[in-house]
Amino acid sequence: MVRLVWILMLPLLTALPCMLRAQIITDSSSLDIIRFKNGDVLQGKLKQIQRGELNFDPDIVSDIITAKLKDIEYIRAMRKVYLVETVYNQRYYGLIDYGKAPGWVRIYQATDTVDLFIQDLDNIQNLDDDFWKRLDGNVSLGFSYSRNSNIGRINANHRITYSTKKWIFVNNGDLMYTIDKDFRGIEKADFTLQAYREFWKKWFVISSFQFQRSTELGVRARFQLAEAIGPIIIKNRMHDFRAATGISAQNEFSADSSTNNSSLSLEIPLLVNYYLFKLGTPELKLQATNTLFYSLSQSGRWRIDQNIVLYWKVISHLNINIQVYFDFDSKPPSDVSQKVDYGAVFSVGYSW
Repeated sequence: MVRLVWILMLPLLTALPCMLRAQIITDSSSLDIIRFKNGDVLQGKLKQIQRGELNFDPDIVSDIITAKLKDIEYIRAMRKVYLVETVYNQRYYGLIDYGKAPGWVRIYQATDTVDLFIQDLDNIQNLDDDFWKRLDGNVSLGFSYSRNSNIGRINANHRITYSTKKWIFVNNGDLMYTIDKDFRGIEKADFTLQAYREFWKKWFVISSFQFQRSTELGVRARFQLAEAIGPIIIKNRMHDFRAATGISAQNEFSADSSTNNSSLSLEIPLLVNYYLFKLGTPELKLQATNTLFYSLSQSGRWRIDQNIVLYWKVISHLNINIQVYFDFDSKPPSDVSQKVDYGAVFSVGYSW
């Protein structure tokens, strides 16, 4: 008799996990919920978590709000699957629900669940099927003019990221358009498309394609492909410090028509990137990208590309940017060109 009961209950026991999963899917149609430590509750849509901040679209107001993770007691986002990264380089894919205690979340993955401390969340991306909803970025524009020298400059830059389960794609761009009595056109340009992937928790690999132009250094156009690998030295709520090296190939076109029009070369790049995130008032972000190139094709030639940007968030979506750049080439393609180019750019930006 007991054996007969077990046989009759077996289909129910087998279907129980599916029933529980079905309940989760049913709940996923509801709005996301965040509860603050002061007791306030908001319903709406979780947009993103990044570097200690949560972006949330409440259903009661028309604008996205930003909240500090340290002020949040519970998070529930069961509508979609999220990529969840912690400050310890752990990565999870699943639905987000209330955790085991206040200040915790529970991630429902395909095969298991895990509880995480809310303040340990480093990055949460919505793995939405809509391509445009996965894009995050910042666009800045600035203008300067000197009456004495009669020189005007338009400065523009952008940074756009797109995340998948394993890769992060980043597009960076800087443009300086100069207007004076002797020259009108693009004086300096730098456009980069990069693909990052982190593995083994403390390592990352990067592939990049880059276009550069610098009339000051005698470069009309430079196309470069690079592959590099390296360790993640520091990664926590405020700092991200990493370095990598590998191999790069470039095709360079000189701005001097009297020299050879183009040249192919191989280089060894050394990338050192540092990010600082300071939440609070004022909210600041510092991004420092430094690359040293040692030429394998031209004896004694080495280059430095350095770019430091300070972002100051004034109000939601609006920020003020200060950019400092420094470029050096020990053997520029044109003999009459300068070896050093540097400058500072002030601009106003919009982020989304």
